[in-house]
Amino acid sequence: MSLFRWLQRIRHSRGYGIHSPFAFYLIRYVLRSKLRFYAFDDIEADLLKNCPGRNPVKEFHHLCFRLVHYLKPKNILEIYSGRGVNTLFLLSPASDIRCTCVEERAEEVAVAGHLTAGRSSHCTFLPALPRQGKYDAIFIHMRKGGSLSVDSLLRLSHEGTFWVIHPLKVSRSKQFWRSIVKDERARITFDRKDTGIVFLRHTYSKLHYEI
Repeated sequence: MSLFRWLQRIRHSRGYGIHSPFAFYLIRYVLRSKLRFYAFDDIEADLLKNCPGRNPVKEFHHLCFRLVHYLKPKNILEIYSGRGVNTLFLLSPASDIRCTCVEERAEEVAVAGHLTAGRSSHCTFLPALPRQGKYDAIFIHMRKGGSLSVDSLLRLSHEGTFWVIHPLKVSRSKQFWRSIVKDERARITFDRKDTGIVFLRHTYSKLHYEI
């Protein structure tokens, strides 16, 4: 990373040079927050019981919870959802959240179904992207072999939808992320080193922040 980009991240992460009130609050009190919710302990206790000897919880999972808690999406799409660890964090901020999980690997779906059994009425598993419907939030876990495009995400989005893409550090993710940042339909984008967050609302000015 260049010195300029490093300094830019430092400035933006502290709120300097950010003129959008929405972006300022999101960065300072959600994306950079260290606040720990009681739900984290409950989820981690469930995981300890169902995944003994493993500690699958990462900072990314806490970030996803904070975004859902703050932005309050009710209908979430999680793409390449894996074993369902992050699904628990997406479902936990409110009792009326519904999550559609796209995962074609049967063994991963079996584990995820077990982890989310207590919330089974709020969780649906699909082997491929849904053909119709609009979602309030789309969480994408980038992985080798997956095939996504900006247009495929837009088809499943409405104006108020936000996207979260993770991880960004692998080569394929970097290319996909660059195409999103350059796209005029992605109005505000946040680059949080290994996670990208996108807002589509057309009334927002076209802005990009590295934090």
